[in-house]
Amino acid sequence: MADTLVSILIPCYNHEQFLDDCLGSILAQDYANIELLICDDCSPDGSFAKILSYEQRLKQRFSRVEILKNEVNCGVTKNVNRMLSIAKGDYVKTIASDDAMAPNAISAMVRYLQENPSVDVVVTNGVNVPEEQHYPDFHGTGKIYAAAPNFSADGFFERVARRNEISAPAAMVRMSVYEKYGFYDETVKVEDYEFWLRVLQQGATRFGFLDKDLLYYRINANSMTSISANAGLARRRKLIHESEIGTLQKFRPCLCKQVYSEIVMQRIAAEWWMAVQYDMADWEKELHQSWKHFDGWKDLPLNKKVWATLFSWKQALKKSMKRTGPR
Repeated sequence: MADTLVSILIPCYNHEQFLDDCLGSILAQDYANIELLICDDCSPDGSFAKILSYEQRLKQRFSRVEILKNEVNCGVTKNVNRMLSIAKGDYVKTIASDDAMAPNAISAMVRYLQENPSVDVVVTNGVNVPEEQHYPDFHGTGKIYAAAPNFSADGFFERVARRNEISAPAAMVRMSVYEKYGFYDETVKVEDYEFWLRVLQQGATRFGFLDKDLLYYRINANSMTSISANAGLARRRKLIHESEIGTLQKFRPCLCKQVYSEIVMQRIAAEWWMAVQYDMADWEKELHQSWKHFDGWKDLPLNKKVWATLFSWKQALKKSMKRTGPR
């Protein structure tokens, strides 16, 4: 097992306050053969200086260390691809610079892949941690997976399209998967959703689940998936929504009309409801227009899922009109 080289990739943006946790947990790994690639995406805070303060310790610990900095902000997709293009490991573990890992995380995932040679991607369990907690004193606010997910091939593509069941922060991927199917699509901002659908649609990629709490996933105000009330929330939610809708359009031929229309309708309704809940007025107006121009009704039987979505839409509209008046 010790002969297998693992590439750990850390895309960093504006996480100066969390880098001690991330890098401290990586230095504490009980697995030896690791190369570490870090790329700061032109952070306006002191992230890059913090990374450089660890340089000597990292180089003493790992077989190879590359510390990179983008001259302009490129976004997470391009940032990860830059590191993937120079990575040399047999296995790839990407971790955000505000997350952390248990000391045995890499060794446990490597062992799983070696004991299960037919598995291409192993996804581990972990705990969600709030921003005020720091490594190693994490207590968590719940598990990433409350119950073991079903990663079987039967209907898996559709389930991922409906609701991405694959936690990218908790995944380790064989480099051969990237070599076969390519890197992340730089035309979308949320890279893992498109990538998982692509590898599932194009081939027989197999996923395995390791039910051990090996990842500490940070829930913070700057997280792409955070729903905390903050100034940048509407921008991030719009970015995520547009990226996911664009990805769904890309894979529309792979889904039946009813399933595609159900997914799009539910995503617009859920996003609109969130916009109403968190008083994101401009984003709410845009979603209202998306709903008005939704053209998938003809493909939808009035089943329970559709009625539930329509009820959610009605409740959001009532609350919105109560606050702003008729449109």
